[in-house]
Amino acid sequence: MDNLDLAALSLKQQNPRSKVIIAHYHLFKNAGTSVDAILDKNFSSSWQKVEFKNIPQQSNANLVQDWLVKNQNISAFSSHTAMFPLPQIANISLIPIVFLRHPIARLWSVYKFERKHKKILNYSIKLAQKYDFAGYLNYQLDEPKNRSCRNFQTYRFSWLNTKQNLTELEQALGGLDSLPIVGIVEEFDLSMKHYSKEIVRYYPSFQFEPVHKNITSQRDLSLEDKLEEIHSNLDPTTYQRLLDANSDDLKLYEVAIQKLFSLKLLR
Repeated sequence: MDNLDLAALSLKQQNPRSKVIIAHYHLFKNAGTSVDAILDKNFSSSWQKVEFKNIPQQSNANLVQDWLVKNQNISAFSSHTAMFPLPQIANISLIPIVFLRHPIARLWSVYKFERKHKKILNYSIKLAQKYDFAGYLNYQLDEPKNRSCRNFQTYRFSWLNTKQNLTELEQALGGLDSLPIVGIVEEFDLSMKHYSKEIVRYYPSFQFEPVHKNITSQRDLSLEDKLEEIHSNLDPTTYQRLLDANSDDLKLYEVAIQKLFSLKLLR
């Protein structure tokens, strides 16, 4: 019995009559628009986008839980701002979808996306349109509490596991281990095949067809080529600072890839 079989059994044991909802935790620039397109195609009006109030240095999972209690008619939802841990609600079981991405490639994609944005909607977009990539990174890394360019994915995953006396990375790795599937942007189609295998147990008509939306870089470039492009756009000091500031994310990403490839392929 593989991890997906165990996850399905766990859901059924929790409550065989429970409502199963797909919960897409959309980390910015982690292929979330492509996932949304798949969910929209499969669930239409039964899928909703929803955003939640940010609570500095705290999880807003209680707000997610309250919203789910009031919206049990849906089959799936997507949110940039929903934070872990996963809500625990009687008669509702969640299938979480979340993707990780190589952190350096992710930040380059964030910058290019914000750089070309037509409206100044937030502080980060303002910086992207004012500075080159090095200036953008250094400005945000100079702010100790700004997590957008500093182990962003580790921070988000750490809320899955809030055991005391652990480092943030240890919390994130424990959280990663607690999820039956974690997608990898650079292995999007393989990731979605695994998610589909889980979802069709509860929604038999669910179909996955490769779709890639909101792409801000050349898709045919290898990860190595993308990293070389990024390196060439930064001075050595800034590049090393970027690596140091995202060392936990790099470790989390490495473990997530191993986890993904340890799953059995869709039969």
